[in-house]
Amino acid sequence: MTSAHSARGSASSRGAESIDDGLRSSTTYDDNGFLPIHRAVFNGYEMTLKNILDDAQKRNELNQQLEIKTERTDLTPLLLAVTAGRIQMISFLLKYSVNINAVDANGNGIIAIAALSQNERVLRYLIEYFLTENSYNVWKPLIKLYTSLSEDESSIGGRALESLTRPKADTNEESPYWELIINNGLIPAIVDTLTESKNEDALISTYMILLNAIAEQPRIIHDLIQNRKAFSAMLKHTHLKNTQIVTLLGRLLALLSKTRTFGQPIVDYGLFEPVMSLIDKERTPEIIASYFDCMANVVSYAPVYQVQIANYPLFLPVLINHYLEEYDLDLSLAVMGFIRQLVHNNEEVQNLLAQNGACEHILGALTASSKELQQIAIETIRAFTENNPQTQYIMIRENAFEQLLGLLEKTSVASLKIAIVRTLWTLCGTSSSRKRDVATRIGVKRLISYYGLKSDEHLLALTDILTELTKRSASVKVNISEEINRAGGIPSIIRLLTSNNESLVLSALRELQLLACAPGFIPNPLNQETIVKNDGVRFLVALMMHVKSEEIQVEAAQTLACIALANSQRLTQIETTLDFSYTRLFTLMESIDPTVQLKASNVLATFIYNNRRLEEFLVQQYQFPFIYFQRFLEHNNTHVRCAAAFQVVVLANLIPEQSQAINTAIGCGVLMDVLRMSKSDDGKSDAAECLCRLSHMKSITKVC
Repeated sequence: MTSAHSARGSASSRGAESIDDGLRSSTTYDDNGFLPIHRAVFNGYEMTLKNILDDAQKRNELNQQLEIKTERTDLTPLLLAVTAGRIQMISFLLKYSVNINAVDANGNGIIAIAALSQNERVLRYLIEYFLTENSYNVWKPLIKLYTSLSEDESSIGGRALESLTRPKADTNEESPYWELIINNGLIPAIVDTLTESKNEDALISTYMILLNAIAEQPRIIHDLIQNRKAFSAMLKHTHLKNTQIVTLLGRLLALLSKTRTFGQPIVDYGLFEPVMSLIDKERTPEIIASYFDCMANVVSYAPVYQVQIANYPLFLPVLINHYLEEYDLDLSLAVMGFIRQLVHNNEEVQNLLAQNGACEHILGALTASSKELQQIAIETIRAFTENNPQTQYIMIRENAFEQLLGLLEKTSVASLKIAIVRTLWTLCGTSSSRKRDVATRIGVKRLISYYGLKSDEHLLALTDILTELTKRSASVKVNISEEINRAGGIPSIIRLLTSNNESLVLSALRELQLLACAPGFIPNPLNQETIVKNDGVRFLVALMMHVKSEEIQVEAAQTLACIALANSQRLTQIETTLDFSYTRLFTLMESIDPTVQLKASNVLATFIYNNRRLEEFLVQQYQFPFIYFQRFLEHNNTHVRCAAAFQVVVLANLIPEQSQAINTAIGCGVLMDVLRMSKSDDGKSDAAECLCRLSHMKSITKVC
């Protein structure tokens, strides 16, 4: 036989054998326990799989092929496709009448197998498919894995649920699966894991699920908050050595405590002891920062918590000598924010921290390179010194003014400028000399420029600063009022009159009064004209006649009187402005508030001051009993007595019970008595200022 004949015979023989092998192999398992359909699925051979199924359909064996299992693992072709992560094969097989309820040798179904295979793409594909078809509960198997006694299964189940509840990475949109997972037992599963599980991987996933839930599903948090057992277990986790769990727990507590509805129960469940213990023992910045955020929220609930934490055994030395010297930025921000809340509106705690040396450390943060840390340090200084002369003195002694003014000079950050202005003003307290010194050092032009900053927070302090500066007597070299005008300050102050903040409006009104008329009733025609040109009269009349606050009404009226002082043309302009009426002043003089009464009559006195025409007009319309002024003249407050004495002199012709000379003598006598006998510098200043006004009155110069 030739070699060619031999080759042909051999090929023919092999072809026959391959046909026989193909028939036998459809029911013969290979070494992996696979049949041909399994090999096709496992390797992703879609055409081979199609041929096998087409052939089986011709032999009426389609269902048998679709359900046939691997030898050892009992995987149907569909389950094997899931295990192998073959989405194309899964999609192909789901077009047939496959058994979606099949389980493997371990009793795991299609979703459990997808989760255990840790192929998130496959898991999400199946979830979307079954949700569309509504043919299979995909959540029960995941919850079952999550609560399994097997650490591997509970770890994988927890990770799967955490992934599925995470916001979308590209859009940060809420997970669409929340409601379905909750309705299938997520909350009891979380409670069970927190209270019973020792699996740290599952606990990590649990805390991540809860962090996902805070913003998107407060229902979970609300239900969990009611479970004392769950939260008691959580607080015990602060003692675990797993730093990831402790870190996640801190983040969760910090977020929960932002809302007192959630935070108060945690405090009641015993928050302080484990957290304070952790702060004392665990010094790792990445771990501990969130716990300071949490405590900052908690101490804001009530003064009793501020005092309790500040007096916690050995806490202040650790806080001041360790944490305030820590160089980690995130931790420093958290600690400084905590101190800001700890001392807020609590003089006892402010003094306690100051006595333990906190002020020096807080001021040290002003030199930090981080603008954010500088900002919060400035805000903390302000909280530390609010209405507290003792801490103001300590901060000033530690050169707080110099450091803040230096930072104000250097910084270009608007938020820092705003915070510094507010804090400087707080540090000044009630000291007029400090206020004038700070205002002078900042300078008029820079102060006016701060009105352009996009914030309302600093405007009250800024306007008060300008008011204090404007009180300085003008000299040949310096006229602060006109300097403010030249710097464009008056239009900015007038704009404040439209604010909804009553304190700010009042501050603006008092500053406009000083700009229009210096102490001693010395008018400033240039400033008066600028106020008029910037529509100030219209705004002021509207405030005088239409706002609800009597204090604003009377201060607006006083501002109008200052604008009209010594200028009959401007007075006429005011009198002819729509809605203006002197009647409002007499109504205010009948207010139930004595302060408003006194200010209203002072407005009238200012309008009449050296204005014979108006005085004669009002004498015909109105008269006052002397008793109206007498109660103020006998007041124990020298400022009130001086104001009343001035009014009695100016309004003497409107008090018919006694002659103008007697009224004038009474008023001047009171002022001289205060000037001679008052032990208060402010009292003497008030009396001198009123006498200065009266010295410019044409009709009574000789009397006083």
